[in-house]
Amino acid sequence: MELIHHEVQQGQLCAQHCLNSLLQSAEFDAIQLGGIAAQLDEVERSRMAEGTAEEYTRFLAEPSCNMDDSGFFSIQVILKALEIYGLRAEHWHHPSQAAARQNPCSKQAYICNLNQHWFTIRKIGLQWFVIDSCKSGPELVSDTYLEVYLKQIELDGYTVFVVSGSLPECVADAVLRLNPIDPVSVRKKPLKKAEPPLLGLGPVLPLPPVHTESVDEIRRKRLLRLEGGSSSFAPTAADPTAAPTAAPTAAPAEVVDLTGEGERLETEDEMLRIAIEMSLR
Repeated sequence: MELIHHEVQQGQLCAQHCLNSLLQSAEFDAIQLGGIAAQLDEVERSRMAEGTAEEYTRFLAEPSCNMDDSGFFSIQVILKALEIYGLRAEHWHHPSQAAARQNPCSKQAYICNLNQHWFTIRKIGLQWFVIDSCKSGPELVSDTYLEVYLKQIELDGYTVFVVSGSLPECVADAVLRLNPIDPVSVRKKPLKKAEPPLLGLGPVLPLPPVHTESVDEIRRKRLLRLEGGSSSFAPTAADPTAAPTAAPTAAPAEVVDLTGEGERLETEDEMLRIAIEMSLR
């Protein structure tokens, strides 16, 4: 197996991790999502300005409902970000998603939310994976168990959204389509129910200024990459005309060893030797 893009939880950036897991690439960071949230706030501000002065003053005194300093982003921000890639997400119980409820495997991906936690369930190759930033890596889910899992997390309070549209191509999808993971080789470990992180744990990452990139700028850069790339999997060239932006805050992707191979424990003698060498420096 090659790569399954998985980001480890940072602060409360669950929405960012969920989007990047869905797209299988570090496409979004806090700066870009903050820019989208700021645009949504401006639209809401313009609408409220059309009402009474009292209502408008009260609205201005309230904090943004689309983002906060911990890294939280609303469902409206996620939906707007998905539009950049020609994707949309609809509630699991929307009338148009009857086929998804009847046969979950007929769709290609789901995003799930409880309180401020988001994670992705996506088909990669011919198999389904739960990609949750609060877990150590992706978890393989059989077609048979997918429906049970979706119903179970819904009973636990999660809201499930069905993702529609054409997901971007990714290396992991191409490789696993030809070489599916053998479920027998995966370590025998029961699939854990999704557990949102306890609020307040982990570092709180203050958002950088949110005016650096607009939705149109993000979409323009993506189109330039698609038009200029020689291959779907070719590295993205930097846009020389684009203004410099801050480094993304997304956690680096990691190669997930679902088979358990490659684990190595140092012996006590080796650890003792390393400790002695460090004490002599």
